[in-house]
Amino acid sequence: MKKMIRVAVDGTAGSGKSTIMKLVSEKLNITFFDTGLMYRAFTLFCLKNNIDFKNSDIMEGLLHSFNFELNDSSEPIINGENYDKLLTSYDVVKNIKYVANNIKVREFMVNSQRKIAFNKSIIMVGRDITTVVLPNADLKIYFDCSIEARAKRRFEQNNQNNIIPNNYEEIYNSIYKRDENDKNRSIGALKVADSAWVFDTSFLTINEAVEKVIEKVKSIE
Repeated sequence: MKKMIRVAVDGTAGSGKSTIMKLVSEKLNITFFDTGLMYRAFTLFCLKNNIDFKNSDIMEGLLHSFNFELNDSSEPIINGENYDKLLTSYDVVKNIKYVANNIKVREFMVNSQRKIAFNKSIIMVGRDITTVVLPNADLKIYFDCSIEARAKRRFEQNNQNNIIPNNYEEIYNSIYKRDENDKNRSIGALKVADSAWVFDTSFLTINEAVEKVIEKVKSIE
């Protein structure tokens, strides 16, 4: 394995990319960065500043005072504060679309993500990392998983957690629509990059997937 390696990861929602690559990063002692956290962090920052998300000018103006870093545990630090547990709040989830679909915000995020990846070993996960953010990464991975496998996993998880209602067909259709939306976005669309390693997790356990990725990373010279 190279002394310094940058691994760019994209893939369909629910394919296991974040879970698997986080474990890979821990085993290889490499920084892990789920770029979705940066968009969530800025959404939270906007909420704390009480801005109107539909006012693009005001939202874009906040970028100049937004500072995002990762601590040693790969947790997001926003202007010196750790708000990790707030990034999945209802208000953040509800409003993140305004942030993710803003062109200037996205340009800022892409530049910031490249700076974070500069001169260090890193595993970066997102939706357009292999195609836009780090197109020259040492290893580009595209995670995929059949809709059937993802729907089955979600259905079984819901059963285990006693989540009601729990309908397989509704879950399947929801995943299908999410895939279509991600692949047809006007900004940051999900694509398979040239020279990307397409990794199908449909029939793999998490541990099996982790071992296969580690083997692939170590093969990069």
